[in-house]
Amino acid sequence: MRTRKGLKPRQKHWTLFLKLLVVILISAVAWKGIHKPPKISADIYPYLTNLSAELVLQCQKEGEGISPEAWADLIAVRSTVEIDAEHYLIQQLQQGIGLQDIVWKNKEIQISEDVVRQILERRQILLTYPFYEPGRFAFPVMGQVWYMDTFGADREGGARRHEGTDIFGAEGIPIISAGNGKVEKLGWNRLGGERVGVRGEDGNYYYYAHLKAINPQLREGQEVRKGDFLGTLGHTGDALTTPDHLHFGIELPNGEWVNPYPFLYIWQQSQS
Repeated sequence: MRTRKGLKPRQKHWTLFLKLLVVILISAVAWKGIHKPPKISADIYPYLTNLSAELVLQCQKEGEGISPEAWADLIAVRSTVEIDAEHYLIQQLQQGIGLQDIVWKNKEIQISEDVVRQILERRQILLTYPFYEPGRFAFPVMGQVWYMDTFGADREGGARRHEGTDIFGAEGIPIISAGNGKVEKLGWNRLGGERVGVRGEDGNYYYYAHLKAINPQLREGQEVRKGDFLGTLGHTGDALTTPDHLHFGIELPNGEWVNPYPFLYIWQQSQS
């Protein structure tokens, strides 16, 4: 027996199924497009992490008396041009002339358009990813600590790589939020033990692991500010047999973990 439209009931059901499948596929593609991690240029983090601490700290201090963004102007110039051109440009910045209004050439100094473009691009990187902005971040452990750069070192016999910096100190000393953000993960996991994960206002994920105890007042979804108390230093999770330390990691929105050591060093030195 046929339906009014000439289709058997089984054929009608199959047609509805195909339509539903198409809707689901279109929705899945749309969702993936909306939630696709942002593309991050491959040269951004190598540039940030290869800046010398001496240069960054010098520019932070020097920029204090010029303008709120002068630190980025100074770093962008000093990390790009030769010494003669540097002096010429820095003199203008010290006079309060913004990078967008600077005079790039005179009779002795000729700065090419490519170099000008590179300086401006680097300034934008520094402002968009403001790890070196004075006062923006705090060192995450309070008290006497020691740490070194072990990012990428073998773990579990080479089965995985170390994706953070271990900050060693006395058991129970306070751990604070390095920046502003929102608590995204809280509690126990196999490797990190007692851990807190904060989604920073910059979109990065800040991972605090091996805590002895988590601040009992924290809740997932709660906003935290730079310096807020997260917990205490310990050796939980796979750090059970190691000295007490905080494993601190930074994961970009695209899922890539970056070396936090250069940033940690600057944050610590800026506070001292």
